Amino acid sequence: MSLGVARAGGVLRLTLARPERQNRLDGALVAALRSALAQAAGDPAVRVVVLDALGSSWCAGADLDALAGGAASRREVVIAYADLLADLAECAVPVVAEVAGAVRGGGVGLLCAADLVAMGEAATVALPEARVGLWPMMVGALLPRVDSPRVAMQLALTGEVLPARACLHHGLATLVGDPLETVTRGLVDGLLRGAPGATRLGRAAWRRHGSDLRGQLHALGDALLGMADTGEAAEGLAAFRERRPPGWAPG
Repeated sequence: MSLGVARAGGVLRLTLARPERQNRLDGALVAALRSALAQAAGDPAVRVVVLDALGSSWCAGADLDALAGGAASRREVVIAYADLLADLAECAVPVVAEVAGAVRGGGVGLLCAADLVAMGEAATVALPEARVGLWPMMVGALLPRVDSPRVAMQLALTGEVLPARACLHHGLATLVGDPLETVTRGLVDGLLRGAPGATRLGRAAWRRHGSDLRGQLHALGDALLGMADTGEAAEGLAAFRERRPPGWAPG
């Protein structure tokens, strides 16, 4: 099973459970997450969703094997991820990300789509896509909402790794500390003290205000698909798989 699901006291805990693959997002995991979020939306007993992960990597982004098929299958994978981000952002109840380890690439999108983020001291965040000839397209619809556009661009351009305390400074984390379960519990307890109906209605109203997030994510997904067909992407992904530096052509 790629996703663990557990309920207790109004809290639905969803656990990314592919530690042997650094919890990379393949089609099955994305579908399981979307299904669980849809069920939570229709269940008045669910007050909070907590998203955590097994292993030292919270989420390393997309499973590159899922992008190895033809154009139609690649688009299906990319748009499903775009819809997952929109589902998280538009979830009927607050979403808390509990992050103990490394967050990379598309995993940063999950982080940004959550309402609150509890981070352990060992957590790190990075966007390494440019180093393999790609770009964190869909993350760009969400990252500037929680960080400044300039810092978001810096992360995408450089691929630098932010430690947990820097994430807190930049707004990528709500609270940082260990033991992480205690930090998360404090956030969840605060959410459970709010009125359930007001929380659902108010959160939905705030999230709807502004741009068409789902449409923006789909457009960025199409841009990513166009980039994935370039020679740079082919070289970057080959270098990544072969664990060697990429040989970029000049210009």
